[in-house]
Amino acid sequence: MRAIHFASLMTIFGAGTYATLLRREGLGALPSQRLLRALLIGAATLALVSATVWLALVAGQMSGDWHAVLDPSAISIVLRDTRFGHIFLARIAGLTFLWVACLRCNAFVSTAPFVLAGALLGAVALTSHAAASGSNGFSELVHAANDTLHLLAAGFWTGGLALLALLVWAHRGELAKMLLPLQVFSQWGTYAVAVLVMSGFANIVFIGPGAPWRGLYGEFLAVKMALAFAMIVFACMNRWLVTPVLLSGGAASSWPLGRNVAVELVLGLSVIAIVGQLGVLPPR
Repeated sequence: MRAIHFASLMTIFGAGTYATLLRREGLGALPSQRLLRALLIGAATLALVSATVWLALVAGQMSGDWHAVLDPSAISIVLRDTRFGHIFLARIAGLTFLWVACLRCNAFVSTAPFVLAGALLGAVALTSHAAASGSNGFSELVHAANDTLHLLAAGFWTGGLALLALLVWAHRGELAKMLLPLQVFSQWGTYAVAVLVMSGFANIVFIGPGAPWRGLYGEFLAVKMALAFAMIVFACMNRWLVTPVLLSGGAASSWPLGRNVAVELVLGLSVIAIVGQLGVLPPR
């Protein structure tokens, strides 16, 4: 549920932010508006549903009895007496507003859904391992702010890749039209990767320099870092091998570009799946 929730919000935030950057560069025509609207509505629905199920599962976990997943009184205790519950109440209200905003016909040309998705994604950091590692209120906020940057950078990269994949498919017969989208994504993706790497290492330091590498948590973390490195490799292939061919006006096949974007997107979703697992494992 954590992974589905992250992926849903990252899709809305990343795709929407990337689309906004493309429009600012003069690319007004995006692929099928009906498809983009369906993508937003589907992602917003998954975000709302996964958050609700996540809450119920936390209630069962905290009570030590999985029957409590369907017990309103156990869920009420989590909402009333825990930090997770207090933050969840604010987030569920935001998720409801996000779902309504994504139902609008012009949702993809409005910045409201993407800003709200980013805020909701960042708010997850308030209950993360990094935030919990703070020794006082101030350090908790600093750790949570760093984790927020980490989530937003990952969201732009992964969600942007989803829109880039749709653009590659839409322009597979006229690949020259992909030059501007690739240049914009490469430029901003570089910034996102830099933030992602720096904030990721900061998270390791905050949680504990030695602790994260022990046990099952360390194994998942190592796999996550390896997959992220593989994503960077495929991103570099697009930037340094495919883009120069388009820039020179030479003939380019859609196969290498489509393959690289597809593999990079699958790797990104795999990283999100691991992040979902890391959140329920003790960092030791």
